[in-house]
Amino acid sequence: MAIVKMNKFTLLAFESQKKQLLEELQRFEGVQFINLQDQETLDKHQELKGLRKDELGVDFSEYESTLLKIKFSLDFLKPYMEKESTLKSFLNGKKTLNYKDLEESIKTNNWQEVYENLKEKERKLNALGNERTKLETEISTLSLWKKFDAPFIDLKNLKYVSTFIGTFATQYELDLIKEFNEVLKNGYIEIVNKDVQDTYMYALVPKEDEDKAREILKNYGFNSFALVHDSTPKILIDDYRAKVVELNKEEENIKLELKKLNYDFENLEEAYDYYNNIALRLKTSENFLRTENIVTIYGWNIVDTNEDLKDSISRAIGEDYYLNFSEVLKEDIEDVPIKLKNNKFSEAFESIVEMYSLPLYSEIDPTPILSVFYFIFFGMMLSDGGYGLVIVIAALLGMKFSKDKSKKKTFKFFLFAGISTIVWGAVYGGWFGDLFTEYFGIKIPFLLDPPNSIIEIFALSLGFGIIHIFIGLGIKAYMLIRDHKVKDAIYDVLSWYVTIIGSIMMIAGRGGSIGKWMLIGGLITLLLTQGRSAPTLGGKIGGGVYGVYGITGYLGDIVSYSRLLALGLATGFIANALNLIVSLFPKPFIYVLAPILFVALHLFNLLINALGSYVHAARLQYLEFFNKFYEGGGKKFTPYKLSEEYIKITK
Repeated sequence: MAIVKMNKFTLLAFESQKKQLLEELQRFEGVQFINLQDQETLDKHQELKGLRKDELGVDFSEYESTLLKIKFSLDFLKPYMEKESTLKSFLNGKKTLNYKDLEESIKTNNWQEVYENLKEKERKLNALGNERTKLETEISTLSLWKKFDAPFIDLKNLKYVSTFIGTFATQYELDLIKEFNEVLKNGYIEIVNKDVQDTYMYALVPKEDEDKAREILKNYGFNSFALVHDSTPKILIDDYRAKVVELNKEEENIKLELKKLNYDFENLEEAYDYYNNIALRLKTSENFLRTENIVTIYGWNIVDTNEDLKDSISRAIGEDYYLNFSEVLKEDIEDVPIKLKNNKFSEAFESIVEMYSLPLYSEIDPTPILSVFYFIFFGMMLSDGGYGLVIVIAALLGMKFSKDKSKKKTFKFFLFAGISTIVWGAVYGGWFGDLFTEYFGIKIPFLLDPPNSIIEIFALSLGFGIIHIFIGLGIKAYMLIRDHKVKDAIYDVLSWYVTIIGSIMMIAGRGGSIGKWMLIGGLITLLLTQGRSAPTLGGKIGGGVYGVYGITGYLGDIVSYSRLLALGLATGFIANALNLIVSLFPKPFIYVLAPILFVALHLFNLLINALGSYVHAARLQYLEFFNKFYEGGGKKFTPYKLSEEYIKITK
């Protein structure tokens, strides 16, 4: 098929009608605005310089604040919502709602109450968390003094003795105790606890010896423990642990309440998309210019929807507007947004093109050709009919149960990939490796036996490569002829056809003198023409020599297609090896373990080799095919449309 034809539109409308106009265009979902406020755009269109920039509007900050509140509520609630399984979530996609129903629903939406409720619960949870952290810190600290079995208040009430309770470095323990006992004959010191770093102690000395005791302890880096509690450490720890339990219960009750807010969560999602659409409409004004009363809008739309665009504008604001369409100019080529349109088979492979880069508006959409070769290459590399059946069944189930169009498209891609794998599995006779032939005695028909037909499969792989590359060159020739560059088509394409065909004939030892003269003639043509654009004679000669050297690149590209053989053989040989491993288990264990191992091992082989086939089939397109004609760099058509952050909105 082709790249969808675009044109540029210019729309002038009254500023007072902009709100209705933008709302209708948002539902139309068929225009992409050009930013007229961009300095580069203004420089291109001198006639616009007298206009002033349109603005967001006074309500934008209010809607932005609303969205922040709703976003907070959604993020806060999300961890407490019941989660669907990954597969179910993938298949179901987003909730769908009609736009008019959304507008009606928002009138009774209680998002503000929910927000205030959640803010209060957040405050409570934070307070509970802070209190629990404080208690747990106290428990951790007091646990080190747990062996101290006297109430702390008793230490505070002693009249005739002074108390010291605290810690010092464990390495000084023996020295400190020795000096304490020698100097303070009437003192008492006890070690309560110790770890690798610190020793926990308390001491009693007569009042008159308090200064001596303090001096000794100071010399050993003694740190006092603040006596802020009255009870014993054990009683305090038990009391704090009981409080932590209560805090946990209170927190759990709040979380249980949050888990019941599924309905409110859905309301929040609807509210977010509703207000986000309004904010998006206001934000869009940053693309426009205006006078006192008139707003100027530039943009792109699909040529086939010109009349639909007119109808949408008329529905919104009547006939008080000016609308003009203009064709794409040569200087606009790189800026034209790209939308691809292909048949039901090829469209499944558009993601492969997009993953590389969309074409420029002046280029050819490579998807139709790519889809055919990708279909062939994927199956040839995976090459096991049993694996293909698994992929086809999974893809059909996905297409049946998936509600999202983009995901259906992905499943369709894998459906075709699976069909190709079945076809090549039938060609090679591989169905879960050699399972049926070796272990069930069922003779499976085949066209090519990989272990015994390596040369034939290698030749077939290179044949596909030559055809693939020649088609790429053919597309390049078409584009050159289309642009009235017939000589370039002869020099840059026809000469390569002659050279490559001559090279192949010489390597294959066929064609005799015809191949030799084709190769010589092609190389001479390349030598004389590939440097033609250089301004100097030396540049022309150098360009010609470099062009001739390019023959090695083409031959390397052709050899790259040998991976079709290599990956196909790898899949089959690994599958055979897995069957052998499963069969080695002795009876009666084999009856239990064999089915489990068979499924697990072959599933692993399927996933690994399917990934390899996916990557290498794409690589052959990107490196060997695209570099013959394809520049890429196109920007995807991203129409101004309804926001669907959380729900899918239908018109």
